[in-house]
Amino acid sequence: MISRATASKPSAARPERYHVDFTVFLTWQDAKGLVHTVLGRCLDLSSSGIRIETRDSLTQSQMVVIQSDHFGRMGHASVRYCRRESMKYSVGLQFTSLFELGDPVRRKILDGVLSKAHPATIRPELPGSVPKS
Repeated sequence: MISRATASKPSAARPERYHVDFTVFLTWQDAKGLVHTVLGRCLDLSSSGIRIETRDSLTQSQMVVIQSDHFGRMGHASVRYCRRESMKYSVGLQFTSLFELGDPVRRKILDGVLSKAHPATIRPELPGSVPKS
C-alpha cells in the first residue's frame, strides 16, 4: 500500500532508462488459444519497461512475455502504447514486476548491449558497479 505522502513526492525514484539495441521476441495467447510471436528491436530499457520497434501492431493493455537472446526470459509486460512511425510501430511495454538491472549478471549483459548500441558514449554507472579506470 502506498501512503499519500509517498505518492505525492516528485518522481525522484523514476528508473534510469538505457539506450540499447538488441532483438526481443514477444509472445502471447489470443482469446481463441492461438499463440503469437512477434520480433522486435529493443531501443530503450529500464527496470520498469522497454520501448521496442516492430513491424507489427499490438493492442494497448495486451499482456505479452518478453524474451531475448541476451537476457533470456525478461518477464511479462503490458502494452502501454503502440504508435505507427513510418513503416514500423513504436511500442512501450511495462513489466508486471521490476526487471532488476542491479544483478551482476544482468549488469554485465547490459554493459554489452550498451556498448553495441552506443560505443562512443559514456554509460551511466549502475548501482553497485565499480568505476573503470
